[in-house]
Amino acid sequence: VMPTPWNEHTKLMHVAIKGFDVKPAEQPKANLVFLIDVSGSMDEPDKLPLLKSAFRLLVSKLKPDDTVSIVTYAGNAGTVLMPTKAVEKQKILAAIDNLEPGGSTAGEEGIREAYKLAQQSFVKDGVNRVMLATDGDFNVGQTDDDDLKRLIETERKTGVFLSVFGFGRGNLNDQMMQTIAQNGNGTAAYIDTLAEAEKVLVEDASSTLFTIAKDVKIQVEFNPAKVSEYRLVGYETRALNREDFNNDRVDAGDIGSGHSVTAVYE
Repeated sequence: VMPTPWNEHTKLMHVAIKGFDVKPAEQPKANLVFLIDVSGSMDEPDKLPLLKSAFRLLVSKLKPDDTVSIVTYAGNAGTVLMPTKAVEKQKILAAIDNLEPGGSTAGEEGIREAYKLAQQSFVKDGVNRVMLATDGDFNVGQTDDDDLKRLIETERKTGVFLSVFGFGRGNLNDQMMQTIAQNGNGTAAYIDTLAEAEKVLVEDASSTLFTIAKDVKIQVEFNPAKVSEYRLVGYETRALNREDFNNDRVDAGDIGSGHSVTAVYE
């Protein structure tokens, strides 16, 4: 508990939890589909070139028995790498290196193709995840957030989750990225430097890839004798109604290995 910088009459309370770390030897096999935006808007140094360097870092950390597929989209979608074991690292890296920008962004078609490949190589009791990398500019196809939400929710129920990585500065559609990541039981992260890429995709890879708890809900109760009123700062897209706390049909957030979650109340 600490003073509120913007209001001398209130206090801030910080609540945090952290998931346990899954040891490398205990990590399950991973089936990853890289869904990569190669539209014309990605033709900037801090977008596709940075994206390629970032995913090379991730590939270098995969175990030999992990599986990688690559789908690109720009105008229409295409598979540039069928499911390939990480032991064939050079084949995967070559596919990444050969990516070139051009066209408009048909995100819907790419997402459908990525989920199709993920199902082909589905690993029971493993990590099955689509990793969408984009600058957030979905301008062709199913551009309505509600339509995207329904599509991702349907695929989530199959056991294939989604993480979203935004590259570059400007043009990021934050609402869209948060919507599809949350409804895909995944996370959204922003990468604008190679150092940030290493943090997100290498140092925090366990948190990004390995889910240890699904649909986590946290309820905080205040003593009315001590607290007259309160509000949650942020988390607008994650707030639950009181009646939904024990309703298993209402989706909530997932916790990754070593992942920290914080909430601030005023």
